[in-house]
Amino acid sequence: MHVRILLLILLLAPCALWAGSGHPVWCEVTINLQKDGKAGVEYAVKYEHDSGEFHGFYFTGPQIDDLDPVWDDAWGLATLDNGRTMPIERGFNSGKKTIQFANGAGISRGSAIFKFRFATDFGRTGHLAQTTDPDGRKLVVFHWAPSEWDHALEHYTVYVRYPIEVSGDPRSPAFLDSVHFRTEKWMNEQYRIDYRNQNGRFEVLLHKDRMPAFGKMLVQQYVDAAVFEATFGAYDPSRPPVGGGPGSSPYDYGPNYLEDGSARLLLIGIVVVLLLLFAGITYYKHRETRKARDSLDDVAWEAVEWVPPKIKLSTFRKPGKVCETLTPVEVAFFLELPYKRILSVMLQRLAAAGFLEVLKADPLKVKVLQRSKEEVAGLEEYEYEMVKAARDDGKFSEAELEHLLDLVVKNVQKKAWDCDIEATKKYWQAQINEVWQQQVKKGHERPEEDEAKPYNLRHFGWHHWYYWNHHYRDYDRTLLPDRFERAIDVKVDHITYQDFLTDPGAIDVCHSACHSACHSACHSACHSACHSACHSACHSACHSGGSF
Repeated sequence: MHVRILLLILLLAPCALWAGSGHPVWCEVTINLQKDGKAGVEYAVKYEHDSGEFHGFYFTGPQIDDLDPVWDDAWGLATLDNGRTMPIERGFNSGKKTIQFANGAGISRGSAIFKFRFATDFGRTGHLAQTTDPDGRKLVVFHWAPSEWDHALEHYTVYVRYPIEVSGDPRSPAFLDSVHFRTEKWMNEQYRIDYRNQNGRFEVLLHKDRMPAFGKMLVQQYVDAAVFEATFGAYDPSRPPVGGGPGSSPYDYGPNYLEDGSARLLLIGIVVVLLLLFAGITYYKHRETRKARDSLDDVAWEAVEWVPPKIKLSTFRKPGKVCETLTPVEVAFFLELPYKRILSVMLQRLAAAGFLEVLKADPLKVKVLQRSKEEVAGLEEYEYEMVKAARDDGKFSEAELEHLLDLVVKNVQKKAWDCDIEATKKYWQAQINEVWQQQVKKGHERPEEDEAKPYNLRHFGWHHWYYWNHHYRDYDRTLLPDRFERAIDVKVDHITYQDFLTDPGAIDVCHSACHSACHSACHSACHSACHSACHSACHSACHSGGSF
């Protein structure tokens, strides 16, 4: 018998070596609601590599499946911590849906931010519903919870963008009352809330730090029914917001650890124990599931506490806090330099450094010069993206340049979401001025001359500091910030602070009785043998996470 066990372990061990594991670090979800109830849902999930070769993670459950999502597969990508991007795809692994690197690729170190999106109709699925307040005013409630993960997160952030135009301060009580915005008391207690102007649209930001493993990020908030053009069904308080509908249980107490770790010699008896516990675990899971569902408050209007949103918690910005980790390109965006001007300076710097050659100025045509891999790897990530964009045809398409813009914006959001804007501007302008004054002595334009220009024509001396940071200091006055502006084909010409700070991650499923046993078993060499038993006995595949 012992010989058979040893042989089984030896056979299973190689299977555990081919794949690796990772864990989610944070998750951010943006929901763009339209007047007809349809919406775009965008996910950004950061995963950290743990061991082996990490390929992707499981992404499934009623929170997603019940929405009948229409996927935009071409939009998705993963950005590594060195700034490189990799294509991703939806897949199927071990009987579950996945988000993974395309073509079987993987990473063996670092981290990756996966971005993917789909469209759905929240009106049809019942997550947008009609209701009334105690005064008889017609409202629409949005009640939904995004995906649930199997690992603790640094933060979870949800953005809900309503089809409501904003011209003034969206945080003012007058504005919030004008759209009859209301939120639940428990949301004010559990989350930090902010109200923002997202390119003229009303956006509600919900944020929770240190989200525990299997934590739920429930959203339930109300606006005037006139905001929407469609008529939705009546609100049913008994309907779980995560999907499934009345009478079904979307909650799950089982783990989702489907990670193949390093092969370890564990007693195969774990499998036997799990099989013997099958009936007991199944009963316990269903009992605990009912208990969790019954413990949820059935929100009836006579019980709703109409509390005003916590305006004092409406901003994460900390007075006096300076973001000192911005790169030179990120500083330019923070100073609100026109996008084309930033790209023009970057192009001149790459040409001077021998990475690109400008063949023709109008229309703009460049040539990518041959450089070593080490030299290319030394480029700032945005410079690398610019070089990469020109490799195929020597041109910069609008889509390629706007992708670069999006990359800068997302990175600045991660770094500066709670900083003091004015304090950060002053800090970086002081760094720039030190270099600028040195260049003035060489005959370059003085700060007073730049200040006399219209705001959209100013450069703030940033290009001097940018070249200085790249050790390029002996240049004449023909190197002008706006030299190639007219030839750069991109409609987005400027980005504001709101664009930076409006998009600063997972959720809740409960532990089951077999969590500890499954966690160890699934990481062991006997994973393949016990997977089927764990899968059927421990969970209904209703949450995301787990890696492979």
